[in-house]
Amino acid sequence: MQNNATDLNRNQLIAAAAGTLEVLEILGNAHDALTLGAIVAASGRPKGTVHRMLATLVNTGFAIQEPVTGRYRLTLKSWRLGAIAVRDLDVTRIAHPLLERLRDETGETVHLTVLDPSGDVIYVSKVESPKSIRVQTRLGELSPSWCTATGRSLIAFNEKAAERVFARRLPTRTSRTVTDPRKLRSILADVRRDGYAVTRAENHPEMGGVAAPIRDHMGSVSAACGAAIPVFRMDRELVDRIIPLVVRTARDISHQLGYVESSGVEANAA
Repeated sequence: MQNNATDLNRNQLIAAAAGTLEVLEILGNAHDALTLGAIVAASGRPKGTVHRMLATLVNTGFAIQEPVTGRYRLTLKSWRLGAIAVRDLDVTRIAHPLLERLRDETGETVHLTVLDPSGDVIYVSKVESPKSIRVQTRLGELSPSWCTATGRSLIAFNEKAAERVFARRLPTRTSRTVTDPRKLRSILADVRRDGYAVTRAENHPEMGGVAAPIRDHMGSVSAACGAAIPVFRMDRELVDRIIPLVVRTARDISHQLGYVESSGVEANAA
């Protein structure tokens, strides 16, 4: 009987830990500090349970409750752990000088993204455009994969991730967002054929991008790089000029990761 009680307590502790980590993730994905009510709504858990989880995060230094507003936000302790994880990704270290070169060549903000288990993408590196009007993004931010250029460059070569995305209802983020899975599958087929993706005002009405997939030493698409461009600058001439620069950057990063091109691999490897 005591063993069963011990197992029950252990399971309860594991469930509580999982819930606390979920609250941590909710805070991490927020653009600003959140109220208790907003966190309760996002988690779907009882208010008292969420309050205890927040108290745990505050007492361990991972979150702080703002004294004036009572809202909760993450601390730099959380950021440091994420920074360690990003530092340990070889692709971010290898890609950075090539991203700087791409920024200099295009004059636009450039990104490196990887797939999140959810099927969305995460910005793990970026180099800002020197222009006063530029696309604004945050490192560590989740971005939808189905309506962004780097996202399509990733899920076009990852069938399981694509099916995970298509299995849920895709929200219309702008008047130009493509949400029909059949149309998206056709678009992803074009990405596999062409070796790059272009989006205009699908994720945000004033932003677009050009991106290409990055392959690791096994030939698998493990990341994507791209230029994020304000839509008002995104005419045909600019896009045609930027596409080969982005594709070359993705290819150069892939080569430095140990990828060796061979006939037929580019189009068919997943």
